[in-house]
This record gives sequence, C-alpha cells and structure tokens, in this order.
Amino acid sequence: MTDLSLDEAMRRACDAVKVSPPMRRCSPGRWTRTDSLGKNGKNDAAVLIDDDERGGFVYNYQTAQGQKFRLDGANASRPADPKIEARRRAREAERESERRRVERICADIVNGCRHDRHAYLDSKGFPDELGLVCDEPRDFFPSDRLGEMLAHSLPEGTGPLLIVPGRVDRRLTTLQFITTTGSKKNILRGVMSGASHRIASGRDTWVCEGIGTALTVRAALKLLGASVTVLSAFSASNVGQVAESISGSRIAADHDKPVPTLDNLGAGEFYARRSGRKWTMPAQLGDDFNDLHQRDGLRAVALHLREIMMQ
Repeated sequence: MTDLSLDEAMRRACDAVKVSPPMRRCSPGRWTRTDSLGKNGKNDAAVLIDDDERGGFVYNYQTAQGQKFRLDGANASRPADPKIEARRRAREAERESERRRVERICADIVNGCRHDRHAYLDSKGFPDELGLVCDEPRDFFPSDRLGEMLAHSLPEGTGPLLIVPGRVDRRLTTLQFITTTGSKKNILRGVMSGASHRIASGRDTWVCEGIGTALTVRAALKLLGASVTVLSAFSASNVGQVAESISGSRIAADHDKPVPTLDNLGAGEFYARRSGRKWTMPAQLGDDFNDLHQRDGLRAVALHLREIMMQ
C-alpha cells in the first residue's frame, strides 16, 4: 500500500465530510477555517493539523460531521519529539486564554444588546417576540488578531443581528449571530459543545436545534398546557449532547436530508437516536417544526408533540 502524504490524507478527510480543503497552509496545532460545500458554506468548516504533523481532524459545522485522518506506514514512523509536546502544551495554554477572552467578549456583547423585535423572529411567525439585538458586534471586538478573526467569521447579511447566547451550566460560552435574512454563525473560538439557550422553564425538558424551532415548540406545548423547559442547542450534534446530559429530556429534531456518513440518516435523526432520549421530528423531509408551524399551523405541531408525550 502506498503511503499517503499529510496533504492527501487531509484532502480525503475533507471529501468525506463535504469540506473544501483550505486554500492556505495549515499551521500545526491551530484550527484553519475553510468552506463547507453546503449552501451558505463560507467559513463553515475547519481543519486542524496535529502538532506532530502525522494527522489531524476536519469538521463541518453545517452537518456536524467530523473526520479524523492519520498517516500510515513509513510516514508515521518518526520518533516522538519532546519539543512537539512542549509546543502542544504551550498552544493549549494559549487556546485556553483565548477561550476566556472570547467568553468576556460574549458577555460584553450580551450586556450591550437591547431587547427588541427582530426581522428573523418575524419571519419565523413571532413578530412580537423580543430578543437580544445588536447593531454592530464589531464594536466589542479587540483591535488585534483575535478581533480580526472574530469579525471575519461573522455571518454575511444585513443587520441588526439577533444574538442567541449559549451557556454551559450558567457560564456564557458562545453566541449565535443571526442576520435579518437568517444567515447564522456562532462566534469563533466560543465553546458550543454542551451549550444551550433556555427560552422557557418548567417540569419537562425539550431540546431543539434553532431558536425558531424552540419558539414553535414552546408555543405548541403551551397550547397543550404542558409545563416545560425549552432549550435551543444550535446544532444537531449538540442537541444530542445536551439532551443526553438531562435525565428524561425529549428532542424535537429537524428532519434533515440523509447523509451517507451518518448511517444514511439526517443529522437531526442520527444524533437524536444516539442520545438515547425520546425524540420526534416532522414527517416531511427538509422540515423543522417551525416549517410545520408556518405551513399547517401551531395546532398541527401541538398534536404531533402530544404523541411523544403520551409514550
């Protein structure tokens, strides 16, 4: 078997999860942003080359798919270098410092927001819903390399931006930026894993992906007189992770297009099944519950969710 070069191994991993290989050289130990091949895929993927330059990881933020890659054979047989481990520890300390800075920036943005209506919420059928609205998040970014990267990773589209904060326990770790036309990005270097945004508190917990779906689920369960906590968890994989951490929770999944690398299931169904929690999704391919709400009415969503509540 012919040994792969690191570049070829990375490209094969990118192909596997529908990611465009980065146009610029990837520095070991640092995430390099690139594009996914999906709709609105700009800066929606990333590649990490390991410090030892023997492998790495590709992640597609749109589909929540990741792919490891490693060199085989002679290319992987180099002895370990203590200097590499020292560089790895230094970079991890640097990344931790950067994460703390991003958390402080998230807090500054949230504190600087106003409570207001937003065109995105209107488009989802909630014209009177008040959200956190920010005219210009760049005002809160530092004037250094990190600030430039944060600005570059904002979603393309018109403002003002709807801000959806994500918390792990009570710690603010990430923000989602949503334009008036619905383009979404989570803040670069924020910690989304395990984070969610709560829009209702009650006895039972439902976990959803997007804020529009969460608002629909909250309204539908209110029609049923249910006492519920409703969480928006940003991505299909994170929905599963958040739900798995909460005993007795239920998932309102999106009915996504099947993906070969997810056992030919949509991302919403795949991660809901893997969580081990009770879950449901709309019957029509491509729908989330907000789509069902807007097409068939809130009562249709309530009747659908009642079925899983009766199980």
